[in-house]
Amino acid sequence: MSDFHIRHGLGETRAAVIENFRLVEMHIARDGDGLAAGARLAGQLTRRLGARGIALAGGEELLVEPWPAGATEGATVTLEVTRAAWRERGRDRLAKARPTNLDPWPAPGLESQLHARGHVLKPGWPADVSSQWDDAFEAAQLGRLPFESGNLVLVPTPAFLAVDVDGHGLAMATPALTTLARAIRLWGLGGSIVVDLPTTDREQRSRAADAFDQAMGKLPFERTAINGFGLMQIVRPRPGPSILERAQLDRAGTEAIALLETALTDPATGPLALRPAPPVIRWLEARPQLLEELARRTHRPVSLTAGAADAQA
Repeated sequence: MSDFHIRHGLGETRAAVIENFRLVEMHIARDGDGLAAGARLAGQLTRRLGARGIALAGGEELLVEPWPAGATEGATVTLEVTRAAWRERGRDRLAKARPTNLDPWPAPGLESQLHARGHVLKPGWPADVSSQWDDAFEAAQLGRLPFESGNLVLVPTPAFLAVDVDGHGLAMATPALTTLARAIRLWGLGGSIVVDLPTTDREQRSRAADAFDQAMGKLPFERTAINGFGLMQIVRPRPGPSILERAQLDRAGTEAIALLETALTDPATGPLALRPAPPVIRWLEARPQLLEELARRTHRPVSLTAGAADAQA
């Protein structure tokens, strides 16, 4: 059993799981995330694509798999979301759902999910939690995580998460894989993960794989053996975007949240003029309720004007 802290910010909720004073899990829910895994709701089937198809539910399109038996295009059915939508390089993936006979039900929030796992909510967002969070999120943005004899370099791709082990020495495999297990839990990494380890002998490969299995604890996963070229594949559930994907592929959202936080604490009076990069403006304009809430909390009129163009969509 672990403790966790919740921080409800403007446009974003964060949850930090702490064990022995150390941040071990990061969770984020952002305004506009769309349907979350676990939600059950009515959806209209719009297009059949063989054994699967597309439906419209909750204001967004979902990939439905399998297509409900006996259903036709235009029918309304109850769907259970199994995977939230997320952003990839060059495209966005639709949320995924399956037909269900259960009654509609909203997806549990972060606090409910962590309570259900036996974690204990602690009040506030202490300074040490904030510091660890900032360091871990920055590491996710950089895609680099150090270990005792090198670094993990993590790059999300549409096909899989590529993990390269950067360093020297034949004994790197064990610390690299135990650090990867920590990163999987910390950032919620899922889907297909391909690890490129230094070439080493069979005994060291076996020892490293065993260390990885132990470090993963109760986290669900499957993996291959480490082959003679140092490659290992891991497959995990992927209910939604990981912290790594949010940090690297949704920079506009990250910068928008930071801008709102800064604006909330601005001691000035009079009109509040925000001048972010165009992608950040687009992110905020798609969520006008956030600007309305900012104006309400600060008692200041808020305007958006294009500024530096260094943020990526």
